[in-house]
Amino acid sequence: MAKRRLNLFWLSVCLALVFTSTTPLSAASLLGDDWETFFREKVSFRGFVENTTGLSVSHGDRHFNTSNRLDMQRFTIQPEINVDATSWAKFFISWRFVKEIRYSAEAKSREKSVTYNPPAPVKPLPNTYYDEYRPKPWEAVLDLLPTDTLKVRVGRQFISWGETDGIRLLDLINPQDLTFSPPVAPNLFSLDETRIPSVGLRTLYTIRPVSNTILEFFALPGFFDEAKQRVDEIVGSNDTNDRQVRYGRWSAHPETRLVYRLGPSTFNGFGNMYANSIRAACSNPVPPVSISCLVTPNTSRELPDAGDSWKIGTRITSNLGKLNFGLGYIWGFNPQASDMVFKVKGVHCFVQVPGPVPDAPCLRGGPPSVVDLRLVNDRTNVFAGQFNYPVGDILDIPVNTTVRGEVVFLPDKPYNIAKFPGAFGLRATVDPRHPTAVVEKDTLRYALGFDRTTLIPFLHPDDPWRAFSLSFQLFQSIIFDHEDGIHPFSTAEKIKRVSTTLTFRIGTGYAGDTILPDVFVAVDPEGYWAVNPAISYVPPGNEKFKFSLVGAFYGGRNKFKSFGFFDEKDSVFLKMRYQF
Repeated sequence: MAKRRLNLFWLSVCLALVFTSTTPLSAASLLGDDWETFFREKVSFRGFVENTTGLSVSHGDRHFNTSNRLDMQRFTIQPEINVDATSWAKFFISWRFVKEIRYSAEAKSREKSVTYNPPAPVKPLPNTYYDEYRPKPWEAVLDLLPTDTLKVRVGRQFISWGETDGIRLLDLINPQDLTFSPPVAPNLFSLDETRIPSVGLRTLYTIRPVSNTILEFFALPGFFDEAKQRVDEIVGSNDTNDRQVRYGRWSAHPETRLVYRLGPSTFNGFGNMYANSIRAACSNPVPPVSISCLVTPNTSRELPDAGDSWKIGTRITSNLGKLNFGLGYIWGFNPQASDMVFKVKGVHCFVQVPGPVPDAPCLRGGPPSVVDLRLVNDRTNVFAGQFNYPVGDILDIPVNTTVRGEVVFLPDKPYNIAKFPGAFGLRATVDPRHPTAVVEKDTLRYALGFDRTTLIPFLHPDDPWRAFSLSFQLFQSIIFDHEDGIHPFSTAEKIKRVSTTLTFRIGTGYAGDTILPDVFVAVDPEGYWAVNPAISYVPPGNEKFKFSLVGAFYGGRNKFKSFGFFDEKDSVFLKMRYQF
């Protein structure tokens, strides 16, 4: 049945190509002149075919070397059909078929025993979405225009707010597919390519046409089951019930982050783990307390059910002269990994004190306690604003720079919190003020971006008038009423009251814009960085083809924060695309 549906889909695609062709053998020969006119004037067909091959060049870790391994061998076809049926009704549909030839085989090859207690194999998550063919549309929207001022969009769609490039801030509506691309690599796959469409309703009402003042409203019923793994794979999990550690292709160093050895002299690596802030149930909790009072995290991810995960938002956009701006509000679950917190579900032991009580405290000197954690995204209120403004000159000095920005206010945003330093040599332990390990703080996030084109003649000796595109962005997060000990869910590394990220991007073209270099750099001033260089070739006279060589490199002072999470994920990619 599935094969039959797939064949029917490709038959429809072929018919669309026939109908939109300019050859004599067109739709007229099949359906008549009226249908030929309809398909020629009302229907457009486009899309792309793409192949991406990625090679890991990372140094690997203490357990196995990931260097010179294919971490991506992907073939993608994405056809799109746009139908302007009438003056008041339009329809758009696209499919995205992805085949990962190498993904499943490479995942199996990475299963390897590591030094856990008890020993646990590192088990990649199954390839659910990139090794199949499905006739289900990727996007499918119906646009209705009942009046000149009202537009209604229904269906599986993208809704993008914001002005930033490469890093998300206000772009919170659609979940991001964290399995599709390495993080912070816009030269490989842009944010537009890694969003997951959501089914819902969106309306746009033009209040004042002259100033282009538009009132927007959207309502999305909730998560699709298919989106859950795509959102969460980067997190990874540690399931002590079956003694396996599961992780995805771009999970943050899962092979090393849970490793430890017992004994006061051989304690290793666990001091950076988030579970240190959880109170373990140990017997004889008085000195001398052994290393047995450490806890092993047993993590599971919980997303809301579809019926309980509605997302609703509204926004007004307008312009005053050259200033374009918008103010908005979003209510619902924010599925970004960076906004997750862990909540304690329970504590148990590998070996318990003899007795009938199932939750008896752990034996001093025995294996560590096991803390059951739920990784959750709480429902949030988001107050947001954005703007962009082209600056021509200041005091008769030409500037020619576009200034853009975003502001997001999150009241009562949850964070995990611990006590630093911890007892018995631990980096962090439970904070007696916050036994749940969760605290809520008002948080402000903003971004400022500056874009301009400029001449750099010595870098263009053959064409000194060919400009460079320059972009600079500042991202900051401010936690109000900050408390020492706030940390991300993933590690026991502190989050400061003010966190900063800087990005810079430069691009140009050579040889008549057939050779296109582009470099994107992100820096965390605390000592972390990401670099995403690319060089593309577009054959002269045939802009439909594009060949790109792209790198994604990460580093930092440790592997437990910011871009350092992905220190073991350095890769290079060869990307070939044909646009039709």
